[in-house]
Amino acid sequence: MRRLHIVTALLFAMLPLVVAGSQPAPARATDVERWIAATAVPLRSVELQGDLDDLQPLARMVGSGRVVALGESTHGAHEPLAFRNRLFRYLVERLGFTAIALETGLPESRAIAVFVAGGSGAPPPTEAARIAGESFTWGFGNFAENVELIRWMRAYNDDPRRHRKVRFYGVDLSLGGPQGSTPTPAAIESALRYLARVDAPAASRLRPRFAPLIRHLPGDPSSRISTAEHDSLTSAIGALVQQLERGRGAYAAAWSNEEQAWALRAAVTAQQGDLVHRAQAPPSPDGGISPGAWREIEARDSAMAENVRWALEQEGHSGRMLVFAHDMHVKNAPTVGGPWKLERPPGAMGQHLRRALGDQFVIVGSVGGRKPAADPTGIDSALARVGRPPFVLDLRGASAPAVRHWLAAEHALDVNDGSTIRLRPGSAFDVLLYLGPLTAARPNAP
Repeated sequence: MRRLHIVTALLFAMLPLVVAGSQPAPARATDVERWIAATAVPLRSVELQGDLDDLQPLARMVGSGRVVALGESTHGAHEPLAFRNRLFRYLVERLGFTAIALETGLPESRAIAVFVAGGSGAPPPTEAARIAGESFTWGFGNFAENVELIRWMRAYNDDPRRHRKVRFYGVDLSLGGPQGSTPTPAAIESALRYLARVDAPAASRLRPRFAPLIRHLPGDPSSRISTAEHDSLTSAIGALVQQLERGRGAYAAAWSNEEQAWALRAAVTAQQGDLVHRAQAPPSPDGGISPGAWREIEARDSAMAENVRWALEQEGHSGRMLVFAHDMHVKNAPTVGGPWKLERPPGAMGQHLRRALGDQFVIVGSVGGRKPAADPTGIDSALARVGRPPFVLDLRGASAPAVRHWLAAEHALDVNDGSTIRLRPGSAFDVLLYLGPLTAARPNAP
């Protein structure tokens, strides 16, 4: 902390910030930078191993929150993934958290959930790498940090001293296709496989309804789905959900409640993906993202929020969960700016969860990138001028007028290594994690 004060005093008194598009007096900028330096909590490391004592101030920041959402400014960087693993270990070992939920396909994540639950004997050394490679979606199985996470969870759960096991959930849709927003067959297949085990006649009736339609997923442009076919697919998914809901009592006697809950949620995820599919706008004339793509982005984030709430329900009244996704998903703000030119700013998962959970939902935004900050007046630049990463900064409770003004004003936040979005940090996030320059995630090499 002394280091942060020294750096602020020597280097930054002459570097004013631009607040809300105006040119404030240098004293105001210094007030903001001094507040950051005085409030920031330095962290020892982002790495999983080692003691956790430097994270103790996070207990006050988390408070009694049941869901902590940690963002990452870009996918595929080491530091956010590594800190996620360390934070989850702290939340589990010190604060009694019971689960983690990631931005990865919910149906596919069932295999990861089964692996981390533990079993008889230690798994083969390469099993975690194989499971990660096969079951994380969006290419996230290529990251060794995700292997590290599920290995740690498996070891924790295999320890006989642990009376309550920690659990894993994916909360994203099962999506693929050229624009990454067309549902894959994974959710449908997962639900049908379960149904075949508990009610073979019902599965035999439903499966033929899907057979001629599956070829349209995950959205091969040479096989565009007609309106009539899409209506048939929507109807078949609805029938699958209804069948699983009607048979809930009878099926529970034949299979575990947990398997039943996952199968029904897979079917619901298929419905969510179908809604995104219907909202999908055709590409713009230049082949890029359509200005109307805000509808599918908003539909996806709404579905992800519903899936987080489902996962929290599975954890029971004493469950507490870490959610990890991109900053653009976890923030309590619509997405303004970014690499796309959309007709309107789409809403984010974090907005839905803040409305549903109130102060039981704590949002930690992540700041840092693999390129220099794009905007010298933005959030990244303000934090970079104050001290060496990593550190965390609680944005709540600031009393100085200049600081409150800065937190309430709109600023640029770097995302995806070269783009910026604009938001009001004080309402979009509760806490900021400053990681500084990022490096590439380590490869998953089984």
